[in-house]
Amino acid sequence: MDLSMSAPPRRRLLADAGFSILEVLVASALLLIIALGIVPLFARSIRENATGSDYTQATNGGRSRLEEAKQLPFNSLTLEVPSGETEGEIEQQWAQGDTDKIGEDDEGWDTGTGTILWNRTTFTRQYSMGALDKQRSDYTLDVGERQEGGTQATFVHLKEVEVVMEQSDRSLDLFGGRRTVVLRVLKPY
Repeated sequence: MDLSMSAPPRRRLLADAGFSILEVLVASALLLIIALGIVPLFARSIRENATGSDYTQATNGGRSRLEEAKQLPFNSLTLEVPSGETEGEIEQQWAQGDTDKIGEDDEGWDTGTGTILWNRTTFTRQYSMGALDKQRSDYTLDVGERQEGGTQATFVHLKEVEVVMEQSDRSLDLFGGRRTVVLRVLKPY
């Protein structure tokens, strides 16, 4: 009895050695179809991340302005409503400096230079306590009850500070339109 194993024929080894060109083409086509299905997900992810970043910047810019307003005295010039008007308005612009430098002088609010990214408008309106809508019990202000600027200080009990953040036309990106965020705070006397 011969215990030696016979070697398989050489022709059979060559046929089983790899993939045929047809198998490679089919596998490539399947991978291409899967990849084309995933590409829109990546594009949408990029767009949503850019939008989220814009809204975060706008919210932070508005909140910082509201925090400043809350720290000011009630009768501060910044929160003053001009005489004869029903609301005061302050406009500011955020400029981006050189993106390669940290602490760039051109970056910040009202620098007058750099690329304008955000417009921030702060509105101040003043009311007496009678402007609160007692019927709804949610302390909604009655817009018709606004006190004009120049009203005696004893009749002004509340100031509404509203900050509107709008993305500048120059900073709009390929993935979306203008972003706007509105924030309000009520400052009691």
